[in-house]
Parts: sequence; C-alpha cells; structure tokens
Amino acid sequence: MKSIRDSCIELLESEDTRKNLREIIQPISNMIYNELYPYMWLLCIYLVVVTFIILMNLLLLVRVLNQLGGLYVTSIGEYTLQS
Repeated sequence: MKSIRDSCIELLESEDTRKNLREIIQPISNMIYNELYPYMWLLCIYLVVVTFIILMNLLLLVRVLNQLGGLYVTSIGEYTLQS
C-alpha cells in the first residue's frame, strides 16, 4: 500500500498533470498579481518618499551640528558640544 505522499509524487510526475495544474494555477496567479499591482507601486513610492525624508533629516542635522560647532564624543561616552 502506497502512502499519500508517494501517491501525490506519482501523480505529479506525469507531464499531463503538471500541464493541467499550470493551466489551472496561471489564471489564479494572474488575478492575484493584478489585484496586488497597484499596492506594489504604492509601496515603491512610499519607500522613495521615506528615503527622501530620512536624507533631508540627515542634511538638516548636519547643518545644525555645523552651526553649533560640531558634536564630539568623549572617551567615556558622553556627548559634548564644542563652544
């Protein structure tokens, strides 16, 4: 008596079965892709905007530190501002 695993493997070894499975799965995967496509674009745009905001914050921080004269870290880990 074959196990369920062996029966499934035997079934999937057939080229006709694989072809039929692809034909069944392809429209489903295309439908899922079409539903998610706008959200993927929104995610990409969001990542670009967030990256831009982070870079602008870094630029502003560097400007403030340059105006204050710089930020130095002492050997004991305290932060001091040069005056």
